[in-house]
Amino acid sequence: MAASSGVQTAVDLSAMEERHVILTYRLDRATIQELCAQLEPDLMSAIRNPTGIPPLVQVLSVLHFLASGSFQTTVAITSGISQPMFSNVLSRVLSALLKHMRSYIVFPQVEDLPTVKDDFYDLGHIPNVIGAIDGTHVALVPAQLGFAMTGAFSAGGWSRRRCCGGCGACGQ
Repeated sequence: MAASSGVQTAVDLSAMEERHVILTYRLDRATIQELCAQLEPDLMSAIRNPTGIPPLVQVLSVLHFLASGSFQTTVAITSGISQPMFSNVLSRVLSALLKHMRSYIVFPQVEDLPTVKDDFYDLGHIPNVIGAIDGTHVALVPAQLGFAMTGAFSAGGWSRRRCCGGCGACGQ
């Protein structure tokens, strides 16, 4: 798709089926268009957008990056821009999103937490959940014979899993 700025891009939202839009960007077409309209003033500023990349391409590229968990280079190629340019776009779009974060992200009030936990449990039978991102839950597959999975916490407090291959390193 040739953008009005003369920048050649590979993104053409109008040519995609709605199902494909949602799979690629994790948002429907109407929400993406609303988001682009809201972010456009931040993304079109001559100081903030010296590249001339249209706001739609900037937003779609970043949404695809966030939705796919892919590498910047891969997303840049599919968007028709260079990786260094995508890195700049990523920074600009994330900064713009942060300015509007409170419009889209709502945390439950402390007094509502028991009800929220009960509602999530009723929905997916997972205890003590107070929120979800994207609604995706990834099930862990039990280790194969000869391997042991052990839980651990890193120094930063993040939960992680170690997989040890029967060599005795995990005390197995």
